[in-house]
Amino acid sequence: TQKAPASFTLFGIPDQADRETKYAIHIPVVMGLIATRSLTEPIPGIEELVATAEKRIRSGIIAYDALLHIREQRADADPQVKAVFEEHSADLGFAMLLRRYVDDPRKATDEQIVKAAGDTVPTVWPLFWAFRLMVGLGFAFIGVMIYFFWRASFRQMQFPRWALWAAVFIIPTPWIAAELGWFVAEYGRQPWTVDGVLPTAMSVSHLSIAELLITLAGFITFYSILFVIEMGLMIKYIRKGPYMDVAVTKNWTARHEHRLKTHDGNVPVTMPGE
Repeated sequence: TQKAPASFTLFGIPDQADRETKYAIHIPVVMGLIATRSLTEPIPGIEELVATAEKRIRSGIIAYDALLHIREQRADADPQVKAVFEEHSADLGFAMLLRRYVDDPRKATDEQIVKAAGDTVPTVWPLFWAFRLMVGLGFAFIGVMIYFFWRASFRQMQFPRWALWAAVFIIPTPWIAAELGWFVAEYGRQPWTVDGVLPTAMSVSHLSIAELLITLAGFITFYSILFVIEMGLMIKYIRKGPYMDVAVTKNWTARHEHRLKTHDGNVPVTMPGE
């Protein structure tokens, strides 16, 4: 754990076995502000997270044992047992992490508890790079917007060919950034479906492979039909061309080109039909 405020690792090679980032390039203070919005609050590292998880697993085992006693005794349950459950109930989900290794969490060995605690930290390197690619794309979008705004505002709407090609190739990148963000959120909270409550291993569907394949095939077929219809309509109306009067459009284009050639920035630009 770094001293507060923690630095942001701009680049590095995560080594999860040794719990360090090799060849790291740091930006001081930034991570502390992003994660805690504070200059004094530390950010726990992997070792602290695993140690905390181990404590909560052991506490969850106590809650699990008390819960089974309450279920058996129901209305006659000992108030002390109920009090024990209430004290440790917040950690019950952590005990369920042991179900990956043993059917009854109360019978888990120390080795299994340590393994379950280690499972609370997902593989680091996919998250490390996915997050940085997402953020990098976000800054790239800002840069592209500023560049095109500058060219449009102060360079008479004249764009170099490379910039126009770059604008075309950047079209899919917002979707890529969104998927990277989704990956960071979903993979980053593993091994939980509901954080601290429901482990992913316990929320797996009980449907058969055949049922899943039929459902998946249905979705693929349905959306493929919608895609074909959408593309057909788009191509149809693209071929029909614009509805606006062609002569009006040509006149506006001629006036606009004349304005650009004369570099008269005081001539108001009006769209056809205005």
